[in-house]
Amino acid sequence: MTDFYSHKASPKLSSLAEQVYDHLRLAVISSALKPGEKLVEMDIAAQMGTSQGPVREALQRLEHDGLVERRARIGSFVSELSYDEMYELVSVRSSIESFAIRRASTRITDEQCDELDDLVERMAAAGTNNDIMMLAQLDMNFHRRIVELSGSTTLLRVWSSLSNPVQRFVVQSHMEKYTDFVEIGLRHRPIVEALRARDGDAAVESIQTHLMLIWQVLDREPRE
Repeated sequence: MTDFYSHKASPKLSSLAEQVYDHLRLAVISSALKPGEKLVEMDIAAQMGTSQGPVREALQRLEHDGLVERRARIGSFVSELSYDEMYELVSVRSSIESFAIRRASTRITDEQCDELDDLVERMAAAGTNNDIMMLAQLDMNFHRRIVELSGSTTLLRVWSSLSNPVQRFVVQSHMEKYTDFVEIGLRHRPIVEALRARDGDAAVESIQTHLMLIWQVLDREPRE
């Protein structure tokens, strides 16, 4: 087991299960915990200074998120990162965000466009510092905000259900294939420009191009 869990949980900050969940989630997303690694409730509980109950609850949430898989009579393991599955998730995400950004383009304000521009600048700053975890979190915040601006709770609920495995894929694929992290942040600019122009067609095209670019970078085609 890695040293990631040496942090002691504090009930004053949030529930113990929430803290264990957050730490395990970040460990999986960042590859501190590798695909296929076994997660032993007793060990995690001891290393985080809590009982097994909160750990079990956290593992159940992570299983629901697709970051952990439960094998009957064996235990819990970090799920494998399947490119074919990720392609399906990113394709679904592209459809959701295309619908969302078209709605957002009809109601977004200049102030909200400024908010998105600020996120782009913060992504670029994180890239300058080679902070891929912060960059990925800001990236997810940017896309989540667009879905929120659509005004659709249904779209946001579906998008949120995909966010953890997508963030894991973003972190790991970007670490593998990109050397210029600043460029990752700045390539969000055309999306904001289209929204600022209230051009729904351009906004949809920009976000679809943006989301599917990773497959060109990976030079990998999913299996049919």
